Amino acid sequence: MAYNLIITDRANDLIDERVLYIIEKLKNPSAAKHLLDGISSVYDRLQDNPYQFPDSGDPVLSRRKYKEALIPKMQYKMVFRIENETVYVVGFFHDLENYTSKVIE
Repeated sequence: MAYNLIITDRANDLIDERVLYIIEKLKNPSAAKHLLDGISSVYDRLQDNPYQFPDSGDPVLSRRKYKEALIPKMQYKMVFRIENETVYVVGFFHDLENYTSKVIE
């Protein structure tokens, strides 16, 4: 079964911010490309089977049925929820970020 994938505007903005930071501030376009490739890979996996990813490690988000997908070989995670046959990506964060309040806003 293929799931519909919806990337919220907020999640897209967060991804754009990180990619621009890596390119402009860190001056590392190859790392930005690696990050975008990893995001694309996770999107494919979410469409195939979003249940392969664990519930959020945050207790508040987990109770609200959010799940997390780690970006391969990067320190970023995608936060999403599943409703019927649709996956909603609602956030994109660095592992060190306190992101709970940012998802629930």
